[in-house]
Amino acid sequence: MPARKTESRLPDGFTANDLGESAQAQENNAVIVSYIRSPLVINRQNTYVVFVTDTATANAASSYEWTFSENGTPVVTETTPVGEFTYIPQATGALTVAVKVKGADNSVKSGITLNQEIVQLNAELEALIATAAETPGPGIGNLDVARELVNDHNPYYQQVVLQTPETGDGFKRFVFSMVSEGALQQNIQQRKAHLDELAASLNEDAGDFVALAAEGAGVCRIRLALHAMVLPGGLPWTELPEPSSIRASADQELREALAALGDNKKIDLFNLVRFPKSNISQCGRILEELRNRYFGGANFNDVLAGMNGTRAHWISRHYKEGPIATA
Repeated sequence: MPARKTESRLPDGFTANDLGESAQAQENNAVIVSYIRSPLVINRQNTYVVFVTDTATANAASSYEWTFSENGTPVVTETTPVGEFTYIPQATGALTVAVKVKGADNSVKSGITLNQEIVQLNAELEALIATAAETPGPGIGNLDVARELVNDHNPYYQQVVLQTPETGDGFKRFVFSMVSEGALQQNIQQRKAHLDELAASLNEDAGDFVALAAEGAGVCRIRLALHAMVLPGGLPWTELPEPSSIRASADQELREALAALGDNKKIDLFNLVRFPKSNISQCGRILEELRNRYFGGANFNDVLAGMNGTRAHWISRHYKEGPIATA
């Protein structure tokens, strides 16, 4: 089977490094992208995706041979029909991820190696968790989410920047709130299942893309139709009516317009929400666009603190449900 459509191109205008930690094949015909950047954390799952960017190689690809070695010793060797693999590191130290793209005759068409490090859980967070467990009163909350935010996504939301810089940390705090809320609403497995369904709808026409696009995708739960309004060549800015009684049909029409976009545009939208790094950066881009359109001139510190948080509330609503037409 040739490389899937979703692994045959990088998003237009973006590099593999924009999606996550990456390594290029020696043949310069493929690239591997890691959801989480090094150092990885022991016993926390990570997903790797191989993009076969050369057309001839993509057409010739039949299988992917993965070898995961920890501290120089192969731990897992497995062959998959698609260029994606999820791995859970088992010991601290050096991790080497090697993948071979093979043809139907078992010949190697491309080889890629990515070197990473495996470490223990964040010690500062674990100390806070232990202290909270021994102290009366409210605890840290959802421990799985806290560990995901700190161990997996911290570098990504810390590095998100505005396209038009401003003073204060309100923007980063707003982005963090969206990452945290998304992780609380759906765990890693639920998000992965939804992304797998979207991929199947794009690669095999399996499942209803229009229906699947009703649910926000990835860690920040990005609505693909709203995302398409923000990226060049996507959808025109379209506001949904405020009354919920008529919003559902308008949203259905919007998602049908999304489905009518060309395959490459839909695949690019999918891959940008697929990876945590680009999902978080695109979340920031959408928040900035919403702020500019509805509260132009207010910086994000004012959005969060001013008017008792009304502006932040509306931006969140536009993000999750709309954009919604306002009187």
